Amino acid sequence: MAIRASGKVRRLYVRRERTDITLEIPADEQPKDDYFTLELTHPNYNALYSLALSAAVNGYALLIRTTAEIVPGEPASVEYMVVDW
Repeated sequence: MAIRASGKVRRLYVRRERTDITLEIPADEQPKDDYFTLELTHPNYNALYSLALSAAVNGYALLIRTTAEIVPGEPASVEYMVVDW
């Protein structure tokens, strides 16, 4: 399995304690419930949320690097994100 995924943003699910991000990637590459979790406690939360929102609005691919291997059926926590223009 991989520690990163890249695709267009399908959903930003903003909650009180975190933002869950869904990417347009194959089903066998999706984490639990299709969500990559960006915790509000992440030191770069605001910058990463802004980057994800910008990618979503502009239709850019968002690369998400996770803190651990992406395993279907298990949660995936965001380490960092990248957008190439």
